[in-house]
Amino acid sequence: MRCPYCISDIHDDALVCPICRRDLYLFKPLLSRIDALEKQLTAHEERLSQLDALQTAPSLDTALVAPSSTVEPQGFDATPSSQNWLLNWITPLVLLIAAHGLIVILYDLNTVYLRVVSLVIPLPFGALLFARRRYPALLAVVSSCLLASAAVLAMSSLTAWVDRVPVLPQDLREWREFITYAASIALSYLTGMILGQMLRRRRQEETLRSLGVALALARVLSQGADKTERVEAVARKFHNLGSSLTAAATTAAAIFTGLQGLLGK
Repeated sequence: MRCPYCISDIHDDALVCPICRRDLYLFKPLLSRIDALEKQLTAHEERLSQLDALQTAPSLDTALVAPSSTVEPQGFDATPSSQNWLLNWITPLVLLIAAHGLIVILYDLNTVYLRVVSLVIPLPFGALLFARRRYPALLAVVSSCLLASAAVLAMSSLTAWVDRVPVLPQDLREWREFITYAASIALSYLTGMILGQMLRRRRQEETLRSLGVALALARVLSQGADKTERVEAVARKFHNLGSSLTAAATTAAAIFTGLQGLLGK
Protein backbone atom coordinates (compact mmCIF):
# COMPACT_ATOMS: atom_id res chain seq x y z
CA MET A 1 0.00 0.00 0.00
CA ARG A 2 0.94 3.70 -0.13
CA CYS A 3 1.61 5.96 2.84
CA PRO A 4 -1.17 8.59 3.10
CA TYR A 5 1.42 11.24 4.13
CA CYS A 6 4.35 10.83 1.74
CA ILE A 7 2.72 8.47 -0.79
CA SER A 8 5.61 6.04 -0.53
CA ASP A 9 5.18 2.34 -1.18
CA ILE A 10 5.22 0.51 2.14
CA HIS A 11 4.39 -2.96 3.38
CA ASP A 12 0.70 -3.77 3.92
CA ASP A 13 1.31 -4.74 7.56
CA ALA A 14 3.37 -1.67 8.45
CA LEU A 15 2.07 0.50 11.31
CA VAL A 16 4.71 3.25 10.84
CA CYS A 17 5.94 4.63 7.54
CA PRO A 18 9.69 3.83 7.20
CA ILE A 19 10.16 6.95 5.03
CA CYS A 20 8.39 9.79 6.85
CA ARG A 21 8.10 8.03 10.23
CA ARG A 22 4.40 8.88 10.57
CA ASP A 23 2.05 6.60 12.51
CA LEU A 24 -0.52 4.76 10.40
CA TYR A 25 -2.72 3.33 13.15
CA LEU A 26 -5.46 5.92 12.44
CA PHE A 27 -5.51 5.34 8.69
CA LYS A 28 -4.96 1.59 8.70
CA PRO A 29 -8.59 0.62 9.57
CA LEU A 30 -9.92 3.13 7.03
CA LEU A 31 -7.64 1.81 4.30
CA SER A 32 -8.61 -1.74 5.17
CA ARG A 33 -12.30 -0.82 5.00
CA ILE A 34 -11.86 0.85 1.61
CA ASP A 35 -10.03 -2.20 0.31
CA ALA A 36 -12.81 -4.47 1.60
CA LEU A 37 -15.47 -2.32 -0.07
CA GLU A 38 -13.59 -2.44 -3.35
CA LYS A 39 -13.48 -6.23 -3.14
CA GLN A 40 -17.22 -6.31 -2.36
CA LEU A 41 -17.98 -4.13 -5.36
CA THR A 42 -15.90 -6.41 -7.57
CA ALA A 43 -17.70 -9.46 -6.21
CA HIS A 44 -21.12 -7.86 -6.77
CA GLU A 45 -20.21 -6.94 -10.33
CA GLU A 46 -19.32 -10.57 -10.95
CA ARG A 47 -22.62 -11.67 -9.40
CA LEU A 48 -24.53 -9.21 -11.59
CA SER A 49 -22.86 -10.81 -14.58
CA GLN A 50 -24.00 -14.19 -13.29
CA LEU A 51 -27.53 -12.82 -12.93
CA ASP A 52 -27.51 -11.68 -16.56
CA ALA A 53 -26.38 -15.16 -17.53
CA LEU A 54 -29.17 -16.72 -15.46
CA GLN A 55 -31.78 -14.53 -17.15
CA THR A 56 -30.64 -15.70 -20.59
CA ALA A 57 -30.16 -19.37 -19.67
CA PRO A 58 -32.98 -21.97 -19.79
CA SER A 59 -34.73 -22.45 -16.46
CA LEU A 60 -36.23 -25.64 -15.02
CA ASP A 61 -39.74 -24.97 -16.26
CA THR A 62 -38.30 -24.06 -19.65
CA ALA A 63 -36.62 -27.44 -19.82
CA LEU A 64 -39.92 -29.13 -18.96
CA VAL A 65 -41.85 -27.19 -21.58
CA ALA A 66 -39.33 -27.07 -24.44
CA PRO A 67 -36.09 -28.94 -23.68
CA SER A 68 -34.43 -28.14 -26.98
CA SER A 69 -35.17 -24.41 -26.94
CA THR A 70 -33.23 -21.52 -25.45
CA VAL A 71 -34.55 -18.35 -23.88
CA GLU A 72 -34.57 -15.40 -26.21
CA PRO A 73 -34.66 -11.72 -25.24
CA GLN A 74 -37.95 -10.13 -24.38
CA GLY A 75 -39.23 -10.06 -27.94
CA PHE A 76 -42.46 -11.71 -28.94
CA ASP A 77 -41.49 -13.10 -32.34
CA ALA A 78 -38.77 -15.57 -31.32
CA THR A 79 -39.09 -19.13 -32.57
CA PRO A 80 -38.70 -20.79 -29.12
CA SER A 81 -41.47 -18.53 -27.83
CA SER A 82 -43.77 -19.59 -30.66
CA GLN A 83 -43.04 -23.25 -29.94
CA ASN A 84 -43.75 -22.63 -26.28
CA TRP A 85 -47.10 -21.04 -27.11
CA LEU A 86 -48.10 -23.86 -29.43
CA LEU A 87 -47.16 -26.55 -26.93
CA ASN A 88 -48.98 -24.94 -24.01
CA TRP A 89 -52.02 -23.99 -26.10
CA ILE A 90 -52.57 -27.10 -28.23
CA THR A 91 -51.87 -29.60 -25.43
CA PRO A 92 -54.72 -28.46 -23.14
CA LEU A 93 -57.01 -28.22 -26.17
CA VAL A 94 -56.31 -31.84 -27.10
CA LEU A 95 -56.69 -32.97 -23.49
CA LEU A 96 -60.03 -31.18 -23.14
CA ILE A 97 -61.37 -32.82 -26.30
CA ALA A 98 -60.08 -36.21 -25.15
CA ALA A 99 -61.70 -35.75 -21.74
CA HIS A 100 -65.01 -34.91 -23.40
CA GLY A 101 -64.76 -37.99 -25.59
CA LEU A 102 -64.04 -40.27 -22.65
CA ILE A 103 -66.47 -38.82 -20.12
CA VAL A 104 -69.44 -37.92 -22.33
CA ILE A 105 -69.17 -40.06 -25.47
CA LEU A 106 -67.50 -43.27 -24.32
CA TYR A 107 -68.59 -43.74 -20.70
CA ASP A 108 -71.65 -41.43 -20.65
CA LEU A 109 -70.87 -40.13 -17.17
CA ASN A 110 -72.38 -37.16 -15.38
CA THR A 111 -71.27 -33.91 -17.00
CA VAL A 112 -70.15 -32.56 -13.62
CA TYR A 113 -66.98 -34.64 -14.05
CA LEU A 114 -66.32 -32.95 -17.37
CA ARG A 115 -66.84 -29.51 -15.81
CA VAL A 116 -64.36 -30.27 -13.02
CA VAL A 117 -61.78 -31.70 -15.42
CA SER A 118 -62.22 -28.67 -17.68
CA LEU A 119 -61.32 -26.43 -14.73
CA VAL A 120 -58.20 -28.44 -13.87
CA ILE A 121 -56.62 -29.09 -17.29
CA PRO A 122 -55.97 -25.53 -18.59
CA LEU A 123 -54.57 -24.13 -15.33
CA PRO A 124 -51.09 -25.79 -15.21
CA PHE A 125 -50.42 -25.07 -18.89
CA GLY A 126 -51.19 -21.39 -18.40
CA ALA A 127 -48.86 -21.36 -15.39
CA LEU A 128 -46.04 -23.03 -17.33
CA LEU A 129 -46.46 -20.56 -20.15
CA PHE A 130 -46.16 -17.40 -18.04
CA ALA A 131 -43.62 -18.82 -15.58
CA ARG A 132 -41.08 -18.80 -18.39
CA ARG A 133 -41.25 -15.20 -19.59
CA ARG A 134 -43.43 -12.10 -19.72
CA TYR A 135 -46.19 -11.70 -22.32
CA PRO A 136 -48.68 -8.89 -23.03
CA ALA A 137 -51.93 -9.03 -21.07
CA LEU A 138 -53.99 -8.70 -24.25
CA LEU A 139 -52.28 -11.75 -25.71
CA ALA A 140 -53.14 -13.72 -22.56
CA VAL A 141 -56.83 -12.79 -22.74
CA VAL A 142 -57.10 -13.48 -26.47
CA SER A 143 -55.35 -16.85 -26.22
CA SER A 144 -57.62 -17.86 -23.31
CA CYS A 145 -60.74 -16.97 -25.28
CA LEU A 146 -59.48 -18.78 -28.37
CA LEU A 147 -58.66 -21.90 -26.36
CA ALA A 148 -62.09 -21.94 -24.75
CA SER A 149 -63.91 -21.32 -28.04
CA ALA A 150 -61.95 -23.97 -29.91
CA ALA A 151 -62.43 -26.53 -27.14
CA VAL A 152 -66.18 -25.99 -26.80
CA LEU A 153 -66.76 -25.99 -30.56
CA ALA A 154 -64.71 -29.17 -30.96
CA MET A 155 -66.66 -30.86 -28.15
CA SER A 156 -69.95 -29.76 -29.68
CA SER A 157 -68.87 -31.01 -33.10
CA LEU A 158 -67.92 -34.38 -31.65
CA THR A 159 -71.28 -34.68 -29.91
CA ALA A 160 -73.09 -33.63 -33.10
CA TRP A 161 -71.22 -36.24 -35.12
CA VAL A 162 -72.08 -39.05 -32.68
CA ASP A 163 -75.66 -38.13 -31.73
CA ARG A 164 -76.68 -36.50 -35.04
CA VAL A 165 -77.62 -33.20 -33.38
CA PRO A 166 -76.85 -29.58 -34.40
CA VAL A 167 -73.39 -28.29 -33.59
CA LEU A 168 -74.49 -24.90 -32.26
CA PRO A 169 -77.06 -24.35 -29.48
CA GLN A 170 -80.69 -24.00 -30.55
CA ASP A 171 -82.23 -21.90 -27.77
CA LEU A 172 -81.31 -19.26 -25.21
CA ARG A 173 -80.74 -21.75 -22.38
CA GLU A 174 -78.33 -23.82 -24.46
CA TRP A 175 -76.47 -20.69 -25.55
CA ARG A 176 -76.12 -19.59 -21.92
CA GLU A 177 -74.66 -22.98 -20.94
CA PHE A 178 -72.43 -22.92 -24.01
CA ILE A 179 -71.01 -19.48 -23.14
CA THR A 180 -70.61 -20.11 -19.39
CA TYR A 181 -68.79 -23.39 -20.03
CA ALA A 182 -66.42 -21.66 -22.44
CA ALA A 183 -65.91 -18.85 -19.93
CA SER A 184 -64.94 -21.34 -17.21
CA ILE A 185 -62.23 -22.82 -19.46
CA ALA A 186 -60.92 -19.37 -20.41
CA LEU A 187 -60.84 -18.19 -16.78
CA SER A 188 -59.04 -21.35 -15.68
CA TYR A 189 -56.36 -20.83 -18.34
CA LEU A 190 -56.09 -17.15 -17.40
CA THR A 191 -55.77 -18.04 -13.70
CA GLY A 192 -52.86 -20.33 -14.53
CA MET A 193 -51.18 -17.47 -16.40
CA ILE A 194 -51.52 -15.17 -13.39
CA LEU A 195 -50.08 -17.82 -11.08
CA GLY A 196 -47.20 -18.42 -13.48
CA GLN A 197 -46.45 -14.71 -13.60
CA MET A 198 -46.42 -14.55 -9.79
CA LEU A 199 -44.06 -17.53 -9.69
CA ARG A 200 -41.71 -15.91 -12.20
CA ARG A 201 -41.60 -12.64 -10.25
CA ARG A 202 -40.96 -14.44 -6.97
CA ARG A 203 -38.13 -16.43 -8.55
CA GLN A 204 -36.56 -13.23 -9.85
CA GLU A 205 -36.84 -11.54 -6.42
CA GLU A 206 -35.25 -14.54 -4.72
CA THR A 207 -32.39 -14.49 -7.21
CA LEU A 208 -31.76 -10.79 -6.64
CA ARG A 209 -31.99 -11.25 -2.89
CA SER A 210 -29.46 -14.08 -2.94
CA LEU A 211 -27.01 -11.97 -4.89
CA GLY A 212 -27.20 -9.19 -2.30
CA VAL A 213 -27.39 -6.37 -4.85
CA ALA A 214 -29.69 -4.18 -2.77
CA LEU A 215 -27.48 -4.52 0.29
CA ALA A 216 -24.36 -3.50 -1.62
CA LEU A 217 -26.04 -0.42 -3.04
CA ALA A 218 -27.40 0.57 0.38
CA ARG A 219 -23.98 0.43 2.00
CA VAL A 220 -21.84 1.96 -0.72
CA LEU A 221 -23.84 4.30 -2.93
CA SER A 222 -26.56 6.05 -0.95
CA GLN A 223 -27.30 7.10 2.60
CA GLY A 224 -31.03 7.22 1.99
CA ALA A 225 -31.27 3.82 0.37
CA ASP A 226 -32.80 2.25 3.47
CA LYS A 227 -35.91 4.41 3.11
CA THR A 228 -36.04 3.68 -0.59
CA GLU A 229 -35.85 -0.04 0.08
CA ARG A 230 -38.68 0.19 2.61
CA VAL A 231 -40.86 2.03 0.11
CA GLU A 232 -40.04 -0.50 -2.60
CA ALA A 233 -40.78 -3.36 -0.19
CA VAL A 234 -44.21 -1.91 0.61
CA ALA A 235 -44.89 -1.40 -3.09
CA ARG A 236 -43.92 -5.00 -3.83
CA LYS A 237 -46.24 -6.23 -1.08
CA PHE A 238 -49.18 -4.28 -2.52
CA HIS A 239 -48.33 -5.55 -6.01
CA ASN A 240 -48.15 -9.16 -4.83
CA LEU A 241 -51.41 -8.71 -2.94
CA GLY A 242 -53.07 -7.39 -6.09
CA SER A 243 -51.81 -10.35 -8.11
CA SER A 244 -53.02 -12.79 -5.45
CA LEU A 245 -56.46 -11.18 -5.32
CA THR A 246 -56.68 -11.25 -9.12
CA ALA A 247 -55.77 -14.94 -9.18
CA ALA A 248 -58.33 -15.69 -6.48
CA ALA A 249 -61.01 -13.74 -8.34
CA THR A 250 -60.40 -15.50 -11.65
CA THR A 251 -60.35 -18.88 -9.89
CA ALA A 252 -63.68 -18.18 -8.20
CA ALA A 253 -65.16 -16.94 -11.46
CA ALA A 254 -63.94 -20.05 -13.30
CA ILE A 255 -65.48 -22.36 -10.71
CA PHE A 256 -68.73 -20.40 -10.65
CA THR A 257 -69.16 -20.28 -14.41
CA GLY A 258 -68.16 -23.92 -14.75
CA LEU A 259 -70.55 -25.32 -12.17
CA GLN A 260 -73.42 -22.85 -11.91
CA GLY A 261 -75.47 -24.64 -14.54
CA LEU A 262 -75.14 -27.96 -12.75
CA LEU A 263 -75.69 -26.54 -9.27
CA GLY A 264 -78.77 -24.70 -10.42
CA LYS A 265 -80.44 -27.85 -11.64
